[in-house]
Amino acid sequence: MAVSLAGLPWRDHPFARPRTPFDRSAAREVAPGFALLRDAEPLIPTGGVVLVRTEPEDRTSETYYHRFALALLPGREVLPAAYYGAPTPPEVWNRAGYVVVVGKRPAQPLGRLLLETADGTVWKREP
Repeated sequence: MAVSLAGLPWRDHPFARPRTPFDRSAAREVAPGFALLRDAEPLIPTGGVVLVRTEPEDRTSETYYHRFALALLPGREVLPAAYYGAPTPPEVWNRAGYVVVVGKRPAQPLGRLLLETADGTVWKREP
């Protein structure tokens, strides 16, 4: 039995509550994006237009995070940075008033920083 338990993804802290539904799954690499979008929800007003991207750029992950944002940010218009792994043209992004960046903080500020966590940053673009 001990050998079986050693292979479980949550073996380090079996009684700790996971941060996201993905922390103890085979898809745990998407947990930071889920957590960041959940934390960004109160900062982005209803009716806001938001773009979710990654740093460094990862078009596959951006496709997943776009879908997460549709679910976790109800009442907002969510623009895709990538769709099925293919980048969307920058003119699509230009309408976004808010940008959620999963991963490292961008080298250049994207506007006014609203939130910075270990999972990424949330920005309000300045007109």
